[in-house]
Amino acid sequence: MFRNILYKGFGLLAAQKAKQFEQASRNCEGSQLERLTSIVSRNSNTVYGNEHGFSSIKTFSDFKKAVPINTYENLLSYIRRSMEGEKSVLTEETPFMFATTSGTISSRKFIPITKSYMEEFRQASIVSGFHLLKNHPGISKGVVLSIFSTAEEAQTSARIPYGAISGRLYLDEPVLIKKHISPIPYEVFVIKDYETRYYTILRCALMLPVSCIYTLNPSTIVLLAKALESNAQELINDVARGTITTKSELDPNTRSSLRQFLKPDIKRSRFLEMLFQQGQFKPDKIWPQLSLIACWTKAAASFYLQDFPQYFGETPVRDITYGASEGRGTVYLGAQSQCLAVRSHFYEFIKEEDIEKDNPQTLAAWELETNKNYYILFTTSGGLYRYNLNDVVKVVGWHNSTPLLEFLHKGGNICSFTGEKLTEAQVTEAVLSSTQLLGLKANFFTVIPEFQPSPHYQLWIEFDHYPLNERIQLLAHNLDRAICRNNSEYENKRESSRLSPVTVNLLKPGTYRQLRKALVEEGTPDAQIKISHLNPKTEIKKKLLSQLLVKVGS
Repeated sequence: MFRNILYKGFGLLAAQKAKQFEQASRNCEGSQLERLTSIVSRNSNTVYGNEHGFSSIKTFSDFKKAVPINTYENLLSYIRRSMEGEKSVLTEETPFMFATTSGTISSRKFIPITKSYMEEFRQASIVSGFHLLKNHPGISKGVVLSIFSTAEEAQTSARIPYGAISGRLYLDEPVLIKKHISPIPYEVFVIKDYETRYYTILRCALMLPVSCIYTLNPSTIVLLAKALESNAQELINDVARGTITTKSELDPNTRSSLRQFLKPDIKRSRFLEMLFQQGQFKPDKIWPQLSLIACWTKAAASFYLQDFPQYFGETPVRDITYGASEGRGTVYLGAQSQCLAVRSHFYEFIKEEDIEKDNPQTLAAWELETNKNYYILFTTSGGLYRYNLNDVVKVVGWHNSTPLLEFLHKGGNICSFTGEKLTEAQVTEAVLSSTQLLGLKANFFTVIPEFQPSPHYQLWIEFDHYPLNERIQLLAHNLDRAICRNNSEYENKRESSRLSPVTVNLLKPGTYRQLRKALVEEGTPDAQIKISHLNPKTEIKKKLLSQLLVKVGS
């Protein structure tokens, strides 16, 4: 089969990239300094390079002295000039697009993307793909269901497109890959109506031998599985008839792109009907060749993994690697092994406890310590220099001389009424353990700090089936105790009554689905929806108020 030839061809190409990465990992310092020198020298005659003396930078120490640690706000004026079409502002290369990103706690950003940057990003993806395929060879028996967002939402005043980097990466794939490995048409993923898009993705996927699901957000995968369940009979009927029954009309271009999927398939529909009648209309039965799910698995994302066994059985789940539109942080080497992408960008690190200092010391990758937490800074060919992504990572080991990293949480998302410094990771673990202890399974939750009538934390939570009031009271108590176990300062503040007990607000069924739908309709790319599990954005809190079912124990 031609698909097998493509997988083998990818394996041969990727093996060379993996070998180069392996060599680079043996000399982390040399590889990283080479990246730094390359990026700085290529951009020494830019506006930013001239202002910060790039031409005089010879060493890592020179770089730290010449260039300040940056946030998006520090670079915004330069980014705006680039968006307006000015040349050689941050990079000698002109950005061919701007990636839009909606952060967990910050407003929308526009990240300049150059061809060199895309090569850096894709290089890490190829190495990761090589190891995924090596460790899960069953992937080659089918196609990849990869979910992404639109590559071009609109254009700047200089007619430079902006949109999702995931969509751009897909469009840049070779035609044969898009036809045989990831065959659902691009037009499907840019359907504006949320429910229509999900239905159409499923309608296409039911006609394919899906062997791998690959997308960032695990909650997207859960919602897709639930949509499969709730639309089962309509989907089966569509397969039998060669039709598609969507809630909103598909435009002619999209419908035309679906031609290969809209052919009657009685044999397939009978198989699907049999599964439905047996109560087995679930992804792991529909696609028996499904060998891997790759998505975020760390920090707050881990909450949504609790639903996976219900829909996917024992299908292996692997972390999709750490990264963002701003830069690629790691490459996948194995189940618990993500290595710093030393051949992609230049990285610096700040000890977690030093981040509030006026002039914190930064460390290079080869200077880190095992089991220590750090903020990570990126310097890329896209024009981000010493850029603080506000992410905290942990060094969990080493591959040759290069650190293995695990993403922990966003750095800014910490709540502290009286010094408890409660983190999103602590809250996520506490809610998971507390609900599981009571045999409860939530669809969504967030924890919100509340000052009245006295400082305390509120759990806002959605269930499909709501337990009795007594069990909700017990959930509040268990959660309070779990947070105490995870955070000794919180325990101290509770014992001294400086913090009052946790209270619970129940949300209406379907709240999370409605939230996602509203955010997509407002322009947030589906893959970038990250509703914080601790102190979410103000606009999210306003939306939650309209979904409040009842307050318990307040």
